[in-house]
Amino acid sequence: MGSNRHRERERLILERRILELEIEKLKKQNAHNCQSKKDELSDLTDTAMGAASIAAGTAAGVATSSVVGGMGLAVAGTAVGIGVAPVAAAGAVVGSAAYGVKKAIDEQDATAIGAAVVGAGVGAGAASVIGGMGLAVAGTAVGITMAPVAVAGAVVGLAGYGVSKLFEGKKRKHHKKRKHH
Repeated sequence: MGSNRHRERERLILERRILELEIEKLKKQNAHNCQSKKDELSDLTDTAMGAASIAAGTAAGVATSSVVGGMGLAVAGTAVGIGVAPVAAAGAVVGSAAYGVKKAIDEQDATAIGAAVVGAGVGAGAASVIGGMGLAVAGTAVGITMAPVAVAGAVVGLAGYGVSKLFEGKKRKHHKKRKHH
């Protein structure tokens, strides 16, 4: 009789330990699920912020084109008119660059500097190959030297970095989903 009680007690102790382990497992799973939800929300917020930056830049480009009016670009003896679409696209590039700078600061990522330097180098190279350029705005024309083209190249480099960061969040999220399913 004592032996049966002892076995019953051992069985209950073992069952209790199994339940404790199951509870621990469920707590860890719950904590992981909460972190996953936080990560998803963070990715969604980042994506929305990137899209908003690009949209704001595009809107600013459209507004600038509407306010300034007719513009033209003269390059190597040829001149072309600049309408709303290219100015809106330039605004989108600036918005993407702004998002890239924000992400670089948030993540303390020095590769953004590399993107800006490469872009500036490409811009300077393009200016030296193309040669004299000019911009005509509202009846006035100004010459464009290498410096503003290099700055524009740096902005394009940062815009590329921004777009890369925008899609990196989606790639990371997609990779996590594939890993868990």
